[in-house]
Amino acid sequence: MNGLLDNASSTELIALAGFFAVMISQGLSQEEIARLASFFSAVGDNLGIISSSSPIPSNNIGSKK
Repeated sequence: MNGLLDNASSTELIALAGFFAVMISQGLSQEEIARLASFFSAVGDNLGIISSSSPIPSNNIGSKK
């Protein structure tokens, strides 16, 4: 996979994360921003768990039986 995050330096990723945070928080209340912060923390935690465990079979995701 060759994407934006593959070639970015740690400094660039920090800047990108800061820019993204500022952009998505525009016009939101402090409560909404706090909720988004919690959501993205949970997403990050889950990504860490997924990356450290065995692969999830892609053919079972979203399939109906």
